[in-house]
Amino acid sequence: MFGDLFQEENGGGTNVDISHKTGSEKPKLGLPAPPRPRLECGLCGIDNQGATCYLNSLLQTLLLTPEFRESLFQLGPEELGQLQDKEDQNSKVRVIPIQLQRLFAKLLLSNQQSASTSELTDSFGWNNREQFQQHDVQELNRILFSAIEDSLVGTTGQDLISHLYHGTVVNQIICQECGRISEREEDFLDLTIALVDNGSLENGLLSSYVEMETMDGNNQYRCEGCAKLVNAKKGAKIRSLPQILTFSLLRFSFDFQKMERYKETGRFSFPMELDMGLFCESVSSMEDTSYELFSVVIHRGSTYGGHYHAYIRDVDNLGKWTHPDEDNFQLHSVPSDSKVQGLNLSFGLLQLAEDIAEGAPVEALYGMRAAHSDSDIRYAGVNEDKSNIKNDRPKGGASDSGSTTNVHQETQRKKKGKKKQERPVEPVVPGDCWFDFNDARVYPITSKQIERQFGGKESAYMLFYRKKSMHRPQEALGDPLYKVPVDLVQEVVVCNEELVKQREEYESVVNKITIKVLFGQNHQYIGGAVRPIVDTCDHMQLTLDRRKTMGELRVAILEQCCDLVPSVSCLHIAKQVPSGLHLYDQVLDDDSVIIQSTNICDGTLLFVWDGKQLQGTQIQIGHHCEPLLLTVSYGNPSQLSQGFAKNLTLGELSLLLSEQTGIGANRLRLGRISVKDGDSKVIPFKVADESSTLEELKLHDGDELIAQDSHISEFGHVHSSTNENKLWTFEVENRCKDCGSEAVATLVEVDKAVSVEELKAVIISKLYIEEIQDGGRIRVQDNNWGLQTPLHEQQSVESAGLKPGMKLVLEPGAAPLHNEITLSFSCVPSSDVPDKEVCVSKTSTVQQCLELMIEVAAFDNDDWHLRKTNWCREEGDVLDDLDATLEQCQLRDGDHLLLEAGKLPPKGFLKLPVFLAKCSRPDTTKMSSQFSRGEQGTLGVSIPRTTDNSRRVHVDSIIIAKTFTLADLKLQIMTLPSMTDIAIPTLDFLRIRLIENGRLTSVLRGHSQTLQRLKLTNSSQLCLQILQQEEDLRKNQVLLHIQQRVPETRTYTHYRELIWDISKGATPEMLRQVIADLVLLPVETIAIAKYLCDKYEWMPIDSSSFVRKGKKHQKNQKKSPPKINLRNSPYQIKDGDVIGVKDLTFDPLNTDDFSTPADDEGKALLILAAEEKRRRRKENQNRTNASDNSSPSSKRQEVGLTIKVGNFR
Repeated sequence: MFGDLFQEENGGGTNVDISHKTGSEKPKLGLPAPPRPRLECGLCGIDNQGATCYLNSLLQTLLLTPEFRESLFQLGPEELGQLQDKEDQNSKVRVIPIQLQRLFAKLLLSNQQSASTSELTDSFGWNNREQFQQHDVQELNRILFSAIEDSLVGTTGQDLISHLYHGTVVNQIICQECGRISEREEDFLDLTIALVDNGSLENGLLSSYVEMETMDGNNQYRCEGCAKLVNAKKGAKIRSLPQILTFSLLRFSFDFQKMERYKETGRFSFPMELDMGLFCESVSSMEDTSYELFSVVIHRGSTYGGHYHAYIRDVDNLGKWTHPDEDNFQLHSVPSDSKVQGLNLSFGLLQLAEDIAEGAPVEALYGMRAAHSDSDIRYAGVNEDKSNIKNDRPKGGASDSGSTTNVHQETQRKKKGKKKQERPVEPVVPGDCWFDFNDARVYPITSKQIERQFGGKESAYMLFYRKKSMHRPQEALGDPLYKVPVDLVQEVVVCNEELVKQREEYESVVNKITIKVLFGQNHQYIGGAVRPIVDTCDHMQLTLDRRKTMGELRVAILEQCCDLVPSVSCLHIAKQVPSGLHLYDQVLDDDSVIIQSTNICDGTLLFVWDGKQLQGTQIQIGHHCEPLLLTVSYGNPSQLSQGFAKNLTLGELSLLLSEQTGIGANRLRLGRISVKDGDSKVIPFKVADESSTLEELKLHDGDELIAQDSHISEFGHVHSSTNENKLWTFEVENRCKDCGSEAVATLVEVDKAVSVEELKAVIISKLYIEEIQDGGRIRVQDNNWGLQTPLHEQQSVESAGLKPGMKLVLEPGAAPLHNEITLSFSCVPSSDVPDKEVCVSKTSTVQQCLELMIEVAAFDNDDWHLRKTNWCREEGDVLDDLDATLEQCQLRDGDHLLLEAGKLPPKGFLKLPVFLAKCSRPDTTKMSSQFSRGEQGTLGVSIPRTTDNSRRVHVDSIIIAKTFTLADLKLQIMTLPSMTDIAIPTLDFLRIRLIENGRLTSVLRGHSQTLQRLKLTNSSQLCLQILQQEEDLRKNQVLLHIQQRVPETRTYTHYRELIWDISKGATPEMLRQVIADLVLLPVETIAIAKYLCDKYEWMPIDSSSFVRKGKKHQKNQKKSPPKINLRNSPYQIKDGDVIGVKDLTFDPLNTDDFSTPADDEGKALLILAAEEKRRRRKENQNRTNASDNSSPSSKRQEVGLTIKVGNFR
């Protein structure tokens, strides 16, 4: 009935470790990060294999049921067998109990944040499909217990389940006339409780197992004693109680009138302690009927999807509990030794920003890991026995920060005049501490938080109670090794040793950098840049650990090249520019500074000199005087090419060139050579340009200038053109190595109307080639785009797009047929595999094309998928419809695809990459006023108007069903391992935005909206923003980025977010008024414009500039002002739009066009690509876009949950 009712929105619960990365360093390719160590709580989570959160919640409950865990550990290899014998048909190996033992041992003793259940699920006989198919945890509870019972048949543990979990219920019918009782006794593993009309667990027990139903009227009972239909009482009674009492709450039902599923979200309370004697058939005075709650399995979501996690009481005090409000997190910063150092911060977002401002590096935010040190928790080591481990492990409750420096406490001591608010701390009672087990993340909670799960979308689904008389021995408290078999301990010891080695190797490798050291003694300043002196040592290569100090770096340089280091030396970072070397920032002189805290990284060039001059020449350093490589022609054929500082003015450049060319300064005239469509012309500089710098004149490396004597000649035009002839000439290169011809290149002249096949015949004849493999084919060698795809031979030379003078290449291979296209592809992330090419039919499916590319790339697995790219090979849409043809996917000849690692998720699912917006300290002084004006604050800095992925960090990728809601998506993102250290109070503190073309755009709204309704696809990219206050945007609210222009400059301040309510209208006047209130300026003194990022242009927003279209006004009719809706064309205001604001007080004539230097550079790039884009756009307009008539993907059919167990009877 319920189909995919329990689908989980995230299939990507893998434990991705970002804690080793910093904001400025990227992990080295091919080096996987080791598993993260345990969190400070000391309890281990479980990885989500895709949709196995329901399994994880139940396994953690069983693990923290000491009686179950210890009974399982008592079974040795003599009863269960050995794993290495499981393939032997004559041996009975009970794989499921063995894998449960191994998993429990890892969860207790391994020093990693989370463990994998892959070996356990393999023993269940599950394949990959089961990992992505979520099931009901109540159903799993019964099936898993049945599988364990079947696996333990014939062993001393065969009564394990029945002893702990089996109780007895009797169904009775009592005749009201003769009193005869008809009863049927049944065993139960769990008691089902209806939530309808029951507000609490006690009421549910009364209605289900105490009160009886009257059978009368048409529902009378036939009594065998009376031999007739009689009135009777019917009901169920609890006859015997188990040690562990389980309740399954019936939250999911089906409405047969509406024919739809629904979830009971009403309040349903349950006590921490429960006396079951009130609900049993009969209770003896000696029987213990008092129970206490120790586990709550919670379902978060709706009837169409959700997520499971569990609140569990740590009965044996195995973890270390701290109050959630005081739980400190460690922010990874600069690794200075083999141990991870960090910064402890509390949960408060504002406090987090303040602590960062006191000196913590911003980059540390993006590698957050929970504080953990070897002194906190001891795990099984090489030479440690149980007594040592037990004594070294701290008992629960007390918090020990170890050797980690608590910067938050230090900053609190520095702050004067601030009183710390006292809060009553909940006392920590051993064995009474609660934790939230949420897949790979485990963190402490208070018992009061359980009350929040009484009702709502996130609410209790299963309850586990244990008898209060089941006391734990004192030696079991705080000892994870209690009754763990020695062989399992030794197995975990080996794993922990390997983890230590992996972490040490990883830290060593990621911190190893290679730099090049250059010496001023061997360099000179010539031609506007630093260049090496001939026949001297160019550089010295030095490999070192970036966790070392600058003093150790200086010592290493002195040890290897003492004679090249001046007595008084300084270090500068150098970079290679087109004109030569240029020196930039000086490295700090403090020898105690860690190398990583400087700008020194792998591949850095370090320049050692006296800091004053090179070979007697003073030089300029820094970004402001970076040299530009310019070529200057000043005669025929006199020419010079050298670097000139970009902060030189045109007048200063003229003086320098006057000395070098011999032309008098008062006679020298400069012009720039411009080339367009094969025509070259000289554009002279104006007199007004004399005071402008080379950078302001938009000069770039490689530009050509002409210097002329104004007394001799004036600037003219250099024009070259080719007359169109009927015969076209091509330069042909012969790449047929085995053809036996000595000719390499030649000129071929043909009529433009001949076919490409005839052109090939002429080329073969001209080159005297007798035979070519597969007949040969022709390609175009383009100077800008490189080697093009093979030409179709059925086309004419002109229709094939050839132009006179083109360079052609003849190579072996078959030419494509008329219905075939040639596609190139590159493998990601296998960068060592060069680009390859395939020729496929247009009617081939994406699946067939994918298989062909995998075969050509010689990969031995099918875990790949295809992604389209645009004309400059930037990532496009994922080809997720494997049955669609290439023609339907609009793939054309010459397109380039990306063969990316990773198999596409099952049909109906999405794989979405998740990024986290990088943070900086918010302006807390202005926060209250911003909120009052409707401005929403985030922990973020200015979002650039162009692509800038450096301001976001990749968190993980999740697999989620399209039918899941936005709330489910947010919840699953919050449970990702990489998000464990980020405190998010509620879903409304988390904003999710789309990333389009590298920019943040739409905000996803409506927690009840499905992802399919939100139009998310496999090509969608998500960016998370952590808010400082709750936010629930409506459809009539738009999120804008407001940037105020700095007066008398072409720059802007950092953006401020503005949530604009357009429910009362979206006119320019309303927007100007809201923005004026935000920037605290009179509305009549501001001008606003929308930034068109794709065009690098600004569109002024002004009613006066809007031309109204429609019917003309009659003569006697008054003209009403045009009503402009900024949501419509041409403004189309939407989420993420950048609105520029300038103060007209400084520009009364409104001549400033809002543009910036970055806009000028962007327009120049667009001009270079305009021709190519125009051609692509024209081709797209001529194609018929295949409409997507496919109906929404139907829900997957219900798949029964099964666990395969061998026959041990």
